[in-house]
Amino acid sequence: MTHHASDNETVRLVVADAPDVPTRAALAAFCRRNGYPHLFGEMIGPLLGHSQLLFSLAVLDRPWPPKGVGSHTIEALGVAMIGHEQRAHLTPVIAGRRHATNIGLVSAVTKQLLDALETRKVSRCGYVVRQGEPALERALERASFSRTDLHVATEFAEYIEYSTEPKRALEALGLAALRMGDLLGANLKPAELDVLSAYHFTLAAAIGPYLHDDLRYAPLLAGLIDLVASLPPGGVPPGTAGPTLEGGSIQE
Repeated sequence: MTHHASDNETVRLVVADAPDVPTRAALAAFCRRNGYPHLFGEMIGPLLGHSQLLFSLAVLDRPWPPKGVGSHTIEALGVAMIGHEQRAHLTPVIAGRRHATNIGLVSAVTKQLLDALETRKVSRCGYVVRQGEPALERALERASFSRTDLHVATEFAEYIEYSTEPKRALEALGLAALRMGDLLGANLKPAELDVLSAYHFTLAAAIGPYLHDDLRYAPLLAGLIDLVASLPPGGVPPGTAGPTLEGGSIQE
């Protein structure tokens, strides 16, 4: 039995594309508890109802009362913003502090999100990666992600999209053949554990500066930027300015 097995037995996995009020409150509380309240207040909250967001959540339910604000607690979440031509931009699975090494939980949340994107016939899904990040690039390439022609820039760095089909990612990560119970119990073979650990822990490290509001040092951008989610494959026309973000503007 792994250290996280008992925690994972009580988790409920859910997909939400139109979070109700209790779920919105739980999302805000999750971001606050983990030190990045601005993620909900300045990004997720304003985008709800205006952009097509898809959430993959790991939830703990309150025994009583079972409904209403405060009735559940989010332990981990992954987000996809579905935009132009059914292309999705991803925010890697973010887990609460006590789940920092819970590879079973984050892998289950990832599988659920990729399955949901495939069901919704999303053509491709991807991450926006700072150029010149070989460790991050390699982790994504092993999971079937490849460079596209979408380029984004902040005043600090240039970024490029790495994307793939949801089905290919599921297969490359070994998630297509794994059951949720095996993932939550971390009943993984060494080779499966190697692939999933390299993918999740590299992405978790790369998204850290963004989550803590330090765009200057961000190797990976969250897929929660209106401009990025709606860009055609060639990007915006040269010289077109992007929206202003804390710490810099996003532009071509």
